[in-house]
Amino acid sequence: MKRMLAVVAGIALLALWGGPGGDGLEAGAQEANLSEVSREQFEAWMDELSNWGRWGDDDERGVLNLITAEKAAQAGALVQTGETVSLAHPIGRQPGEAARPINTMGALTNRFLVQGDFLFERQEIAYHGLNLSHIDALCHVSYNGKLYNGFDFAEVVTEDGGCTKLAITTAQGGIVTRGILLDIPETRILPSHIEEWEQRTGITISSGDALLLRTKRPGVEPDPTNLGGAGYDPALIPFFRERDIALLGADIPQEGGNIPGVVIPIHTFTIVALGMNLLDNLALHELAETAARLNRWEFMLTVEPLRVERGAGSPVNPIAVF
Repeated sequence: MKRMLAVVAGIALLALWGGPGGDGLEAGAQEANLSEVSREQFEAWMDELSNWGRWGDDDERGVLNLITAEKAAQAGALVQTGETVSLAHPIGRQPGEAARPINTMGALTNRFLVQGDFLFERQEIAYHGLNLSHIDALCHVSYNGKLYNGFDFAEVVTEDGGCTKLAITTAQGGIVTRGILLDIPETRILPSHIEEWEQRTGITISSGDALLLRTKRPGVEPDPTNLGGAGYDPALIPFFRERDIALLGADIPQEGGNIPGVVIPIHTFTIVALGMNLLDNLALHELAETAARLNRWEFMLTVEPLRVERGAGSPVNPIAVF
């Protein structure tokens, strides 16, 4: 495949990785956090492990098709105590009269207006980036001019009209499935880590699951110059396809290893090749504390994106139910 990456409403994230090709990535971080996966191997996987056509040529849901009614019911059966945990960060208010640029790293511009006995407000939110908890739609990323299932990026996506296909409304009914937490901070996750975790917990990650990764330690802010130092390493790409994971999330934007010549490989492979929505920038400290206290690393997960017509994603407040 010839390389080309286009991201809708993700300019902020691309700016940190340096744009197409990753040339702007800090040289030290790129060298320190190189995955063993080469660009050639990545591009081969984009073809060999693709889900294009698996659910029909017109499919727009991707791996959400794996979350069947039976899978949702199995997730519901995990509820024992009814304890709930939010997986979203608070959305802080940034007052201002003018709309902020699209590359603001997760901002809410908020204006209040008092009229008589009522308070009104107007909000403009830039949720793609590195701060706000959000879900990515399947029209968010393209590769080689193509979106998931072979749809043409140029035909589907416009600046004035958004996404005519693969928008976040493909998940408008909400997502209910088994959530699994990997609590492995400050580590680039490799297949060996998953194997050890499954042996230790007795849990097997299976079709239709949502896999969530905590990379941050409480009170420790990530180093923005160490991009790719923790998260899902591209070596996990075959694992995602083999286990048929339906939803991927982390407390960062997923990426745990750099491939020269490929910008954000985890985003690109999961969204474009698999048709997988991503949950970025989750708040997972409370979830990790609850899971450790209960010694339960699986739970019912509910995700309810806003029904944003033609949207490339949505702010989101996922809930774990124990």
